[in-house]
Amino acid sequence: MFRLVLVLALLGRAAPPAVRAGECVVVARLDGDLLAVGGNECERRTLPASTFKIPHALIALQTGVVAESTTMAWDGTKKDFPAWERDHTLDSAIKWSVLWFFQRAAAAIGRERELQQLKAFDYGSHSFSREVDRFWLNGDLTISPREQVAFLQKMYTYQLPVERRHIDAVKAAMTMPEGTLSNASGVHPFPLRWPRGTIARLKTGNGTVDGERVSWLVGEIDSGGHQYVFASRARSSARTLGTTAGADLAVRILNTMKPSTSRAPAR
Repeated sequence: MFRLVLVLALLGRAAPPAVRAGECVVVARLDGDLLAVGGNECERRTLPASTFKIPHALIALQTGVVAESTTMAWDGTKKDFPAWERDHTLDSAIKWSVLWFFQRAAAAIGRERELQQLKAFDYGSHSFSREVDRFWLNGDLTISPREQVAFLQKMYTYQLPVERRHIDAVKAAMTMPEGTLSNASGVHPFPLRWPRGTIARLKTGNGTVDGERVSWLVGEIDSGGHQYVFASRARSSARTLGTTAGADLAVRILNTMKPSTSRAPAR
């Protein structure tokens, strides 16, 4: 369990930035402390939505249901987004958040193996009881921002029960061009004002359960050899949240941070 530490040394101001009700950002250095902005909101669980494509891809690779070279054929039917209406590999399915790709993978993985891996990953609430191809979307499986960061710390330090090559494949799929991110609705600005050469590995997630909308962005940022994992979530039943609300919140908080400029130790 993380210690809740306000890492003022990482911030370009004397106090942590403010967030609105229903907003939380958690940031942790892999070799250091953790910053949580949002108080008890950071402990609240909601559906992971498409951020679950990160562990789901690892499960699909580890079980052999999908390989890096696998191409799934689009069935020719109309989908919610034009980006989904073509054949996809694991890499493109993560980048464009292709639901049907992971629903097919879930059916092939099966309930028993999904549940085994959720427990092995210590991922959020660990379990689901309803549809095997929708449990990350319907509120059956839930996770908090703090738990998202705990999972990402294990992933990026190779402490999950998954082969290293599979983790590296998912990391590669999450890597975004500088200043942008992609999801099902297209390519969007990600104006992170960190040093030139900073690498951002990102995954969005959006969904609504019982009238409550959530918008996530989770991932890892590598700057000057220092690695930071983070989870950003906006949640509301009263206001409209676009598909980049979690990303916009993340940028707002991350841009108040002053990342370390010291040389990272060799790994």
